[in-house]
Amino acid sequence: MALVSLPALYLCFLLYRAGDNWIALALLLIVCLGVSIYLHPRAETYRYLFPGLFAFAVFVIFPICLTIYISFTRYSASHLLNFSDVLLRFREEVTVSGSDTFTFSLFDQHNGTYILELTNEQRPDEQFVSSPLELIPGQDGSPLESPIHLTRLAAGQQVSGTRLDQGQVTRSRLYQPLRNVPFKLPGDIGVEKTDLQHFIPANRVWKLNADNSLTNQIDGSIIRPDFHRGYFFNQNGEQIGPGFRAFVGFANYVQIVTDPRIQGPFFRIFVWTLVFAICSVIGTFSTGILLAVILEWRELRFRKLYRTLLILPYAVPGILSILILKGLFNQEFGAVNQLMRGILGFAPAWETNPWAARAMILLVNIWLGYPYMMLICTGMLQSIPSTIYEAAAIEGSNPVLNFFHLTLPLVLPPLFPVLVASFAFSFNNFALVYLLTAGGPRMVGGGIAGETDILVTYTYNLAFRDAGANYALASAIATLLFIIVGTLSWLNLRFSLKRVPR
Repeated sequence: MALVSLPALYLCFLLYRAGDNWIALALLLIVCLGVSIYLHPRAETYRYLFPGLFAFAVFVIFPICLTIYISFTRYSASHLLNFSDVLLRFREEVTVSGSDTFTFSLFDQHNGTYILELTNEQRPDEQFVSSPLELIPGQDGSPLESPIHLTRLAAGQQVSGTRLDQGQVTRSRLYQPLRNVPFKLPGDIGVEKTDLQHFIPANRVWKLNADNSLTNQIDGSIIRPDFHRGYFFNQNGEQIGPGFRAFVGFANYVQIVTDPRIQGPFFRIFVWTLVFAICSVIGTFSTGILLAVILEWRELRFRKLYRTLLILPYAVPGILSILILKGLFNQEFGAVNQLMRGILGFAPAWETNPWAARAMILLVNIWLGYPYMMLICTGMLQSIPSTIYEAAAIEGSNPVLNFFHLTLPLVLPPLFPVLVASFAFSFNNFALVYLLTAGGPRMVGGGIAGETDILVTYTYNLAFRDAGANYALASAIATLLFIIVGTLSWLNLRFSLKRVPR
């Protein structure tokens, strides 16, 4: 426990020092919980559950919670920064007020504080020192802090403490807090750190007010944050500076329903996604069980060879199969269209016709999914006693009646959880659509939406391919997608449990 918990506690300290307070607190709670579980004698049962629950929380619960949280914010390419980061950007804006440059030295007081010494490069006899100040290595410090006044060092006067050379300052990352602390020389002249070795006379442009507004110290103008739109605005309503992530509540969800640019494509894509998932499940299940029944026919010769050949699509990596089939379905030079032109005299436009593109995606998905269903159904069929079919043969039954009245009723109820999982997988089958058609052809009036886009690819396009990179809107759609798939899966499982005989 010491070998595990001590490095974890040190990691908590590093995260806290870096400013990630919430992550550090969460890790600290997890470490304390793990230590209590593995050291408390009454918690022995939970020792086996804790690793799995921890992984479930990190890789499932945390991404879901983070996605839901982002969906309630204005997080996009123009709103990447936190509010404190934007304040820090304004804090760093300076105006150069002179041509002098100063080299600096740091003196360690050995009690967690340091003294800064500035030396004028043009006039080396001019030296200025600060009072002892606390510097946290690697941490930028609070934005818009009160300035620290430097005093003139008298001739012959020595600074207390140990002088740190430039390498020690760099390795300890003490230059980071120095970069964001305002200093003032006598005469109210501000100086700012410009690089690893120099300070220059400069004054801060913005001053932070109590209500989070900023005052321009040059012209006296004031800008105020709008926490709904995620920008600072001046008195004339003009946007100033970069945007920040603002909490907007259900605005992204309302936009999905009310914005015509998103509303139309979203509902069309939702209907197609639902149809695609249902047809994929029906197609793969029908093909798989039909082939499984045929291959269980004992009089069929070379059954093992046929089964091996039919399982090959499942053995080949899915991404490789999709790329190969994409080439075969090429509407100009693909083997499928060349064969159809030679036999039928025409060939579908798989890449430009929306219905042909949808049919191609369904065919490819059925081709990739039927071997799995065939294997599952084969195992189910081999568990059915042969005496049932012998009794049915005595009663005058035939293979068709056996399939619909014996095989299907016996196989379908136990397969319901598999069908539900297959439905959820098809509902979120990003790789198939993205690699095969990339959502194309484009939907007329749908912006970045395509006719073959499903919700997950549409969400990806909104988040990473749209000009605005609207991560918050994409997270809202992903949250709705999670709710829809979860609800449908729960209803299907509930329905299947009712049908399973007890």
